[in-house]
Amino acid sequence: MRIHIDGSEGSLTAVGAAVRAIATTAGLREDYATRFRVVVEELVREALSREHEGTVPDIQVAVQSRPAVLTVTVIDQGLPMTGSQARTAPSRRLAALGFVDELHIASHGQEGNVASCAISLTAGKAGLAGTILAENAERVTADEAAAVEIRRMTPDDAEGLVQCIYRCYGYTYKDPALYEPRHIAHLLKHGHMHSVVAVSQERGVVGHAAYFVQREGDPVPEAGKLVVDPRYRGRHLAERMATLRRQIASDEGLPGTWAQAVTNHTGSQREVIQLGGLEVGLLLGASPATVAMAELDNPNDGRRTLLAMYTPLMRRAQVVHLPRHLDALIADLAASAGLERISAESARSPVGHTKLRVMTAPATGVAHIRIERFGADAATRVAEEVDGLGAFDLAVIYLDVPLSDPAAITLAEDTERLGFCFAAWLPDFAPSGDVLRLQRVGSRPIDIQHVQCARSQGQRIRDFTVSEWRRVRRGGLA
Repeated sequence: MRIHIDGSEGSLTAVGAAVRAIATTAGLREDYATRFRVVVEELVREALSREHEGTVPDIQVAVQSRPAVLTVTVIDQGLPMTGSQARTAPSRRLAALGFVDELHIASHGQEGNVASCAISLTAGKAGLAGTILAENAERVTADEAAAVEIRRMTPDDAEGLVQCIYRCYGYTYKDPALYEPRHIAHLLKHGHMHSVVAVSQERGVVGHAAYFVQREGDPVPEAGKLVVDPRYRGRHLAERMATLRRQIASDEGLPGTWAQAVTNHTGSQREVIQLGGLEVGLLLGASPATVAMAELDNPNDGRRTLLAMYTPLMRRAQVVHLPRHLDALIADLAASAGLERISAESARSPVGHTKLRVMTAPATGVAHIRIERFGADAATRVAEEVDGLGAFDLAVIYLDVPLSDPAAITLAEDTERLGFCFAAWLPDFAPSGDVLRLQRVGSRPIDIQHVQCARSQGQRIRDFTVSEWRRVRRGGLA
């Protein structure tokens, strides 16, 4: 649904009421729907308060219901907020208090300002109780595991996957969409998720693995959503599903897949390595310290660190523009991946306005800034966004810089002054090519003492990233 607002009396209240009605109809609890409405009204109010060329502002409000998530987007042609204004904006303060799950802010120059907020339709639901299989549940025999069929998932498997999620996690799994058969079917039918299932003739779905994108249009999907019935663990179902998932991604013509592997054990890293993947970065403090895994050590020395891994599926040469101190590392990574990368040292001064997008997830303490087009104001815009994100108690801010543009060199160097350091090299991550992910780690404790790597290549990435983080914190030169 799309609504146009001209700022007339009562229009703001009408939009808020419509959004709340849609939210409750979609299944959101009434008090959460009211909180969501408040954030939407603040986003519209902020858009109306900005300076506009005409006497009557034209504000567009789009409401979209996706699987298990309701999103409202507000678009206007007004003057963008500065970072200091954003820091004190009511919408950001409300998001920081948990009124919404995600807040996205983007300024697209002449295309206008875009702000959106999202909330899980399962937010606030209580009283759920399911049977979770004990971790010491009796394992199946090797013959029973070998008889399990590994195949591509269909919408008819949605109910079986929900039951598998219940058996494995009760109601604690992090993705609420996987508790709703209709949401799962929607994801599969519309190509938002490509899944593989392990199916037992006696017990139905006993395993699941998928690849998916953070935002529609991203060239490289993330491989994840791995679930294995405790009775079938240790019988190589994960490896068999990952092999088929990789084949499906290759058949779809994808350049590659990436994954965020946990570092409190090396099992998930080894699965990626066995299928031709490699370590490309270290995401410091990317996961909350409250995340715990059954039957594994869970040291609580701070937020968990994840290992970024990439599995190449296509080989194509690219020119990349890198800061000099990253040249050797990325050249070695590209060689290990069998990817031809030509490093260009020339920097340039871009013209025009920067186009970027900001996503904030207060619940996880993480924000992402994506550079979509370089302008002369790139470093200033990033600094303003970092300032505006001060409204949140963030553990880490990621900055994705496209390496196809010569301006990437200057921006990577300039943002060190803001505390950004190397996080990962992400091949083909943007439509234009490779992306350099930088990270700005906040003041929350993070655990780097218990990071385990499956092999020496991972240890090199770990040591390099931690060294860069410490160098930038000290204010050292590259």
